Amino acid sequence: MVQNIHHINFLVRELDKAVAEFAKLTNTKPIFEPLSSRGANSARFQLGDTWLVFVSPTDENGIIASILEEKGEGIFLISFGSDDLSKTLAGLTGNPRNSEMRKGLDNWYVQDISLDYEFGPILQLCETH
Repeated sequence: MVQNIHHINFLVRELDKAVAEFAKLTNTKPIFEPLSSRGANSARFQLGDTWLVFVSPTDENGIIASILEEKGEGIFLISFGSDDLSKTLAGLTGNPRNSEMRKGLDNWYVQDISLDYEFGPILQLCETH
């Protein structure tokens, strides 16, 4: 079952500039992490129980660069926390976008999902370990 908004991803062209501005707003420091398998770098801030993740492409031919080219900067993914990904997926009428869950930042297990309605951002489920 979906329990909360685990994280929201913002796609940005200039990671350092975006992070500096957001750090001023929140008076916090981000955690920087590469997303090598996705051709990107990330920086994340925790606000309450929700992570805000800024993602910028490092590979102009990677998936993140293609999403940036298609959609532009801004919110591109909303991830909902689940205590059991398999059980939550089994209860959905929509089909997963990918055939397998993958390991994300900080040992998060994530699965993109498709629903019968297009919401704009990619929707995802996230289970932490």
